[in-house]
Amino acid sequence: MDAPRYDRRSWSGDEIRARQKAGAPEIAPVIRTFATEQHRDFFARLPLAFVAGLDAAGQPVASLLRGAPGFIALAEPRRMEIAARFPEGEPLTREMDEPFGVIGMDFAARRRNRVNGRIVVAESGRLTISVEEAFGNCPKYIAPRDLFSGEGDPGAWRVLPAVDAEARALIEGSDIFFVATRGADGIDMSHRGGPPGFVRLTPEGELAIPDFRGNNYFNTFGNLLHDPRAALLFVDFPRGRVLHLQGVARVDFSPVRSWSFAPENASLLMFETALGSASGVAP
Repeated sequence: MDAPRYDRRSWSGDEIRARQKAGAPEIAPVIRTFATEQHRDFFARLPLAFVAGLDAAGQPVASLLRGAPGFIALAEPRRMEIAARFPEGEPLTREMDEPFGVIGMDFAARRRNRVNGRIVVAESGRLTISVEEAFGNCPKYIAPRDLFSGEGDPGAWRVLPAVDAEARALIEGSDIFFVATRGADGIDMSHRGGPPGFVRLTPEGELAIPDFRGNNYFNTFGNLLHDPRAALLFVDFPRGRVLHLQGVARVDFSPVRSWSFAPENASLLMFETALGSASGVAP
């Protein structure tokens, strides 16, 4: 049986500040403290999940987990089980009570749902997360594509000496990336999308990112007001490549809302097969 529907997570002071700076509507959307039946059915169908945690220095980390559909299970409203191996060289720590965030994407149906909480059990190939936040987002900026089987080797991270030409091409050709940020009470994994090339690299090597009108949650910007450190994950689905960047972000609320990201280190994860098809055009 589901938890009561009135069980909602209150907004943090940083999120309220971000909403005020952005001129968001006074009535905020709802974030529940449990996973609904819809969330549980949704995650059980996915072959991929995009996750966030912390490294040994407390810096946000973004990563990708794969498995046959069903590798994520929510048998209880406040308990998520993930049966998947992390890539070799994964910097994300998996200690008891560490914050952990998950976003699932159904690109074909253009749906996304998020779950945030804390690690309560960490074993080889399995994590148990206590659910503290669960909410869905609208289909804006989700370019349709098909995801392929999540079964196979989890791969290995390779540290890059710099954001090289290959990494630049992946960033500038992408229509999607994921961002991990840390707030006062935990961590969050969010999605950003737009037309290919919506993220621009400046001559100084920073990423210039527009902020399109979305769901009015402002979790990411609220977290960045608390801690400007962030991790970005760019995914080349047809070629099976994943670029991870850690660095510092700066949010500009006026005159046009946007943000920038200065990468401090980069790493690349490559798979033997494609992760999904090339994207269509997001409505």
